[in-house]
Amino acid sequence: MWDAVHAVLKGNTHARAGRTRAAAPALLRGLIFTQTGAAMTPHHTKRKGKRYCYYTSMDVIRGRPKAELRGPQRLPAAMVEDVVIAEVRRMLRTPEVVARTARALRNERPDLDENTVVASIGQFDDMWAALIPAEQARVVQLLVSRVTVGEDGMDIDLRHDGLGALASLLTPETEDAA
Repeated sequence: MWDAVHAVLKGNTHARAGRTRAAAPALLRGLIFTQTGAAMTPHHTKRKGKRYCYYTSMDVIRGRPKAELRGPQRLPAAMVEDVVIAEVRRMLRTPEVVARTARALRNERPDLDENTVVASIGQFDDMWAALIPAEQARVVQLLVSRVTVGEDGMDIDLRHDGLGALASLLTPETEDAA
C-alpha cells in the first residue's frame, strides 16, 4: 500500500487536482467576486469525513491587510449557490426575460414561437434536477455572467445569450415533413 500511495503522489499533481475538481465542481468558479473586484475561489475542508465547501476571497488568500477588506470574505458554497439558482429560477419566470429569449431565438430557430419558448423555459426545474453536478456547473456558466457579493447582498448578472442557447437545448428540433 505504501508503494501505491507514493506512486500516486509522484504522478502529475495538476492532473490529480483536475480529477478532484471535475468530480465535485464548484458552480460559481470564475463567476463570483467581492464588491472590491477580488475574485472568490472555491475551497473545501474535511472534518470527520464530511466535506465543507466555501468561497474565499483572493484578498484573504493573498494576505491583504484586514483594514482594506470590505464585505464578506468567506461564504458557504451551498448557501451562495442555492441563492444564485433561486434567483436564476425567479428571473426565468419574468415576462421580460422570456420575451428577450424569444427574440434572441427568432433568428436562430424560426420554428420556435413564443409559447414554445415559454414552455421550454418552464422545464428548467425538471432539467436542473436531472443534471449531474458537472452539467449543472456548465449550465450556470452558460446562464450567469457575474455574481458580486457585497455588504448589502448579492448582485447576479445573467447572460441573455445563454438563455437563448438554453431554451434552444430544451426544445428539440422539429423535422420537416417530406
